[in-house]
Amino acid sequence: MASPYYFESTTYWSSGDEDAHFAWMKTIAGVRGLRGEGRKLFLDIDQSALTDESLRELRAVYRRYGGDLSQLEVLGPR
Repeated sequence: MASPYYFESTTYWSSGDEDAHFAWMKTIAGVRGLRGEGRKLFLDIDQSALTDESLRELRAVYRRYGGDLSQLEVLGPR
């Protein structure tokens, strides 16, 4: 089953931009892993490990890289 958390068809403006996206995701508590499949990048999220701060970071990276923020609504308002 695919994760309900993903980025689709993200446009990277340089290889450094792509590296920054992956590096940022790896620093967020609760993000256990990343997996690419076609044009989607799926996130494995441990909801019990999310803090208020990590959820803010997750929302920020979604905004920056064009993720669908509605995916995160189930994680709460924090």
